Amino acid sequence: MINLKNLLTKPLQLIPKWTIIAIVILALIGFGDATYITVKHFQGIIPPCSIEGCEVVLTSSYSEILGIPVSLFGMAFYFAILLSLFIYFDSKKEIFIKIPIVISAVGFVGSLYFISIMAFVLKAFCQYCAVSAFSSISIFIISLFILYKNYAKSE
Repeated sequence: MINLKNLLTKPLQLIPKWTIIAIVILALIGFGDATYITVKHFQGIIPPCSIEGCEVVLTSSYSEILGIPVSLFGMAFYFAILLSLFIYFDSKKEIFIKIPIVISAVGFVGSLYFISIMAFVLKAFCQYCAVSAFSSISIFIISLFILYKNYAKSE
């Protein structure tokens, strides 16, 4: 079993290059999506949607935490991943590849929570929220793949 202490102390021996590139691409997509929704929120505009339900989701009480749009937290999440990976590319310090792996779990749990809210509480869907959920869940799955490649055989 992988625990946080092992992740932070044991070196990663194998990080397939495609995984880092995929995480960067997914984080850029998620950041762009969250930024768009955040800007529209502060403009007081509901963005155009190709599916019915965006307005219900984006104006619900679940779309804000203490008056702050959830999409702003999404921006911070994706920005943290991107910043960490860019620092990793520059410094080659392994801790900066481990940060996105650890925080991807937060994005995964958050995405599951908000998908559940859309499906079971609001009974409405938002395409922008779905893009963000897809991005964060995919980042989490790729992070699990990296962990599997590095720790599955050693424990």
